[in-house]
Amino acid sequence: MKYEYILVQVDKNNRAMNDDMESHREIIDRKATAGACYAGWFPVTQGPTGKTVEFDLIFEVA
Repeated sequence: MKYEYILVQVDKNNRAMNDDMESHREIIDRKATAGACYAGWFPVTQGPTGKTVEFDLIFEVA
């Protein structure tokens, strides 16, 4: 089993800031269309107030 991780950065208004996508849902839909299975997410970086500002989307790939 192999996994792929996609880092998503969030701005102060909880919008994704990555150049190659509009939102986390679009990434999940795009990867599902390509045959990957969404496995979960993991917070990578938190701000000073504890808010998650970067997270990995985790996909199981063949």
